[in-house]
Amino acid sequence: MTAGRILVVEDDATLGQSLQQRLVLEGYTVRWARSAAEADSALKGVAPDIILSDIRLPDGDGETIMRRHFERFGLVPVIFMTAYGDIDQAVRLVRDGAVDYVSKPFDLDELVETLHSISRRKSSSAQIGAAFAGSQAMRKIGATLLRAAEIDLPVLILGETGTGKEVAARYVHEAGPRKKLPFIPVNCGALPAELADSLLFGHERGSFTGATGVHRGFFEEADGGTLFLDEIGDLSPVLQVKLLRVLETREFRRLGGSETRKFAARLVCATNRDLGAMVAEGQFREDLWFRINVIACKLPPLRERQEELPSLLESFASAAAARLGHGRIVVDEAAYEAAKRHRWPGNIRELINRVDRAVALGDGKALFEADLFPEGLVQMPTDLGGSAGANATLSDVRNAAERAHIKAALARADGSAKEAAESLGVSRTTLWEKMRRLNIGPDDT
Repeated sequence: MTAGRILVVEDDATLGQSLQQRLVLEGYTVRWARSAAEADSALKGVAPDIILSDIRLPDGDGETIMRRHFERFGLVPVIFMTAYGDIDQAVRLVRDGAVDYVSKPFDLDELVETLHSISRRKSSSAQIGAAFAGSQAMRKIGATLLRAAEIDLPVLILGETGTGKEVAARYVHEAGPRKKLPFIPVNCGALPAELADSLLFGHERGSFTGATGVHRGFFEEADGGTLFLDEIGDLSPVLQVKLLRVLETREFRRLGGSETRKFAARLVCATNRDLGAMVAEGQFREDLWFRINVIACKLPPLRERQEELPSLLESFASAAAARLGHGRIVVDEAAYEAAKRHRWPGNIRELINRVDRAVALGDGKALFEADLFPEGLVQMPTDLGGSAGANATLSDVRNAAERAHIKAALARADGSAKEAAESLGVSRTTLWEKMRRLNIGPDDT
């Protein structure tokens, strides 16, 4: 099994051969087209998973190739390469369906990582339906989402970080009548304050310093598809007002523009925060909450889905082994038992990361407990009293629990204090102070 099929469209013999050789080594099945005509012929056969194309070709252009393929088979990830790039062209290509744009000369390692990321997302999308079939609780949620997909009303997906809220949002999109239209994910917590208006609503040329061209925002890119606002609880008060206005009028304007545009997309929101409590504390607008909280669905954390762990471990381990070119891999019984005892604070995301690391660094034939938990298994909180000593004080037990949880977070983040602090919801300064107080050193991770 390969990492996927890639069509490389490049007339430069040196670059084309280099890309083909590297991508084959990375596990991809590569078809190299040296012209627009060859690319068109290749696309009449087995459809690729990804298209990597030059913009300018001897007998045509990459944009035309992309549009023709979209007309025949629907959207497929496209990355354009060009030596004639500018920001306006990049925006237009992404607007028309491309997922990325690189200017020659580019960093091949970074491009390969982007391709791997796309392949992982496609693999996850192929398993979206299966994600809601592993237990009675998930089957019930899947049925709710399936019904929601048929009803054109806002959906609110709740759940802890890593429980698969974006997977649920994509399921709603792909199970409904808008599945062939764009799915635009937006992380509200990552919107830079100074660029938020432009990113969401777009801007006109000259609307601010540096606005050299027209830019379509996320609301416009979503077109008639689905706009997924992840971490909606992190949306600033100002943007909450603007979002409410769009939902009430189904209209918006680009920054610096005078033309009113229609918002025709379906809205799906997600958060790991308690919006009801935020409303009571005045941190989230009640009228906006009522607007988005029409069909609500809460995803259970992984620790409450123990019956799914064996099948999830097998599935993720097999997928990781296939990507790395390994053969069949088995999961040791002790690894299953250890997974059941772990609390999985990072949920599905943590499970995938642990399995990927275990398969990559293991022997390629079996996945053992030590591969899955190289830092040692962190026991459930009910067992921490024993680990701290039978006569331990409450303070001792609390410190033992905090120390174990921080060590686990650092292990999940491969020792990165920044990522660990983010997963724990504290600043890096606070994390360093706790590590000093609890005597956690670099060797402990």
